[in-house]
Amino acid sequence: MNRIISIIGILVVVVGLAVIARGYVGRGDRVVQPIAFNHVVHLESANLQCIECHRNATTRVFAGLPSKDICLDCHDIDEEQGSNPEKDALFAFEDRSEDIPWQRVTRTRPDVFFSHRRHVTSGGIDCLECHRDQPTLVTPPRYNRLVMHMNDCLACHENRGVSTDCLVCHR
Repeated sequence: MNRIISIIGILVVVVGLAVIARGYVGRGDRVVQPIAFNHVVHLESANLQCIECHRNATTRVFAGLPSKDICLDCHDIDEEQGSNPEKDALFAFEDRSEDIPWQRVTRTRPDVFFSHRRHVTSGGIDCLECHRDQPTLVTPPRYNRLVMHMNDCLACHENRGVSTDCLVCHR
């Protein structure tokens, strides 16, 4: 009887840890973005590069989400207003002098340190090596689609001759 209770206790702990970890690296909560951003249109039709919108990817830890000012660098209110609901939503943020309240979707576990700058600039890694499906998205992701496992990171570090010491990524 004690053995059964011990096994049940262990299962409860394992399931609990899995649920907690899922919030960081799994599909967790669904989010709805304020603008239904279409990556296909921007990456293929407009021929933009990821870093044209996610400008912090080359200089900071987080790649960042584009401000309305970045969007307005390409989109002209006078010419495009009324052309589609998503552009009108962008222009409405401008009219109210508000920035776009994008919801962050991708997160790493709290014990993992990941720097976009280090990987993109120092490592020369193209965004699509990790964010493979972004160019195919016609609507914003509603959950974390990028689930990286330690073996993925270790394999990349080994292939590139980069340190695999635990303290390089785990803080």
